[in-house]
Amino acid sequence: MIPPAPIRRPLTVTAWVVVSALWLLLSPLLLALAAAAAAVIRRPQPLIAARLATSYFAYELGVLIACAGLWLLSGFGAAMHTPRIKRLHYRLLRWFVHGLAQRVVELLDIRVAPGATAEAARALAAERPLLFLSRHAGPADTLLLIDELLWRYDRRPSIVFKQALTLDPCVDLIGHRLPHAILDTSDGERSEAEIRKVTAQMGARGVLVLFPEGGNFTPKRRREALSRLRRKGRRREAAAGESMSHMMPPHPAGAIAAFRGSGETDVIFAAHTGLGLAAFPREMWRHPPIGRTLHTRMWLAPAPERPKDPERQTEWLYDWWQRLNQWVETQGKEPIGTGETA
Repeated sequence: MIPPAPIRRPLTVTAWVVVSALWLLLSPLLLALAAAAAAVIRRPQPLIAARLATSYFAYELGVLIACAGLWLLSGFGAAMHTPRIKRLHYRLLRWFVHGLAQRVVELLDIRVAPGATAEAARALAAERPLLFLSRHAGPADTLLLIDELLWRYDRRPSIVFKQALTLDPCVDLIGHRLPHAILDTSDGERSEAEIRKVTAQMGARGVLVLFPEGGNFTPKRRREALSRLRRKGRRREAAAGESMSHMMPPHPAGAIAAFRGSGETDVIFAAHTGLGLAAFPREMWRHPPIGRTLHTRMWLAPAPERPKDPERQTEWLYDWWQRLNQWVETQGKEPIGTGETA
């Protein structure tokens, strides 16, 4: 259970400010120790991790200071939801995401290979809202995909994410000041209502970002998801999920809620591969995606092609998920990193 904002924010903001300031103050020493450790074990992970942590804490501190400044500028929060203040928060989000994404790309020597179809690229460039449903697998995919939406396509993303992420005060503050869907997943009806509300409020450059699998793909999570479908008697969906070796079966409820809230909004389906399946810190340490290429692919699904009936929408979503799975299959075997906990 996540504490309410009046209790949570004084604790998390204070903790992050103190930790960030201490880390940055001690960063010369910490980086030197990390460099020595990397030399001893003859692997770059200690130094890369220290550099990433330094960048992360620097950006976190910058966002917290900027959020305090925007709160003052908004008249102590009175004008927080005006177009001007929202626009400034989107600029802050863009600076934060792009800065961290570039740092990850530089330190890990990652190449990002975008691959939108011509129809998807035109839709992303157009002045109309979109739904963006993506595969969720491996390290940093969320950061790099959202950076592409913000930076390459100048979109204003509304991201669907779990309430637990609000323990990061930057996510908490920006998430609640901008139209993001922050979900308490223990309450399904309320979560769906939140997705519908945020989707219905999107402007011309808005894009709802949803990961229907509900978490990073791992073979173990895939097996568990298929078992849950069988226990619930949803054998058709389980059978469809069995044919997708690179994907977890999507949860249709969130996507259907977005369809209901969006009316005649087109959908972008996105897949990616190339950074491996390491989804946990221990695996990231063992198999960092150094020197790899993130291959992405985006397809446009126009609204008129989307069925109206929820059952048929579920089938349509599974059909698209199988198409994404086939594309990942054509890219070859995932790099080292199974996505399993040890």
